[in-house]
Amino acid sequence: MYGLMRKQTSKTRITAFASFSRLLIIIGGASVLLGSSLRVAAQWQNAYTESVLLAARPTSPTPHGLPGFTTYATAAPSLIRLPDYDLWNALEPVTLTDSPTAPIWRVSDAGWHAPPDWSGLPGEGGNVVMAGHSPTFDPSVWSHSVFRQLAYLRAGDRIEVTAGVVFRYRVAQVFSIPEGQAAEPAATVWIARGTDERLTLITCWPPHTAAYRVIVVAYPEPEEVQ
Repeated sequence: MYGLMRKQTSKTRITAFASFSRLLIIIGGASVLLGSSLRVAAQWQNAYTESVLLAARPTSPTPHGLPGFTTYATAAPSLIRLPDYDLWNALEPVTLTDSPTAPIWRVSDAGWHAPPDWSGLPGEGGNVVMAGHSPTFDPSVWSHSVFRQLAYLRAGDRIEVTAGVVFRYRVAQVFSIPEGQAAEPAATVWIARGTDERLTLITCWPPHTAAYRVIVVAYPEPEEVQ
């Protein structure tokens, strides 16, 4: 009798182990399928975003005819924020290094193209250019980085730049330029200083690649809105 009970217990354990093993196999298979589905969805989303950004590229910058700021920066830009997304970056001056082929911008995570050779200050009536890495060198910065969101911004989204005082902009254009065209005059014109007040943000996209340069152009928010 005791031997029979042992056999039955052993058989029960084997059956339970087999059922558990099958369950693990099912869970593993479902995880693989889910992972594959997520990758396919991410690839589809990237392909869709890529097509939208390329199609949105304007021929060249055009004066917007809007009034500029009535105040001037009292310090170098130190902070950029997307208040609608709770994203932000501290800013530092972008330095320019010569190379045998072309000038190279040097920036740790996010920076402002300082005058006199590049860009300008908010309130001066020209183009204020800022660039950031995608992803940032510091992982803790990437979690709140403005530049992770550039490809997905929409017209009307708010941008705030602190340069002693806060300057508020609204997104007007979001588009991309293929890496192979990024050094052409038709591309570099977007970072020219110009004469009308605007903010231009640049990052590489998709993250971990440099296949495209995503460019966001924003104009001053009307002061009556502020």
